[in-house]
Amino acid sequence: MVSRENQVIVAFGLLAIVLLYASSTLTNLPTWVNIAVLLIVGVILPQVINNARSKS
Repeated sequence: MVSRENQVIVAFGLLAIVLLYASSTLTNLPTWVNIAVLLIVGVILPQVINNARSKS
């Protein structure tokens, strides 16, 4: 059985990959913006959501 935390991490990881691909192919943003999107969506947001759920 997959835990809810792992589901959140996988979902945001996939979302981060899709956003990275879209932002790198469809826009002319600098590389650091693409990396920031990847880190925020793929790493920071899942941790914040999982920590908020565990405190409730």
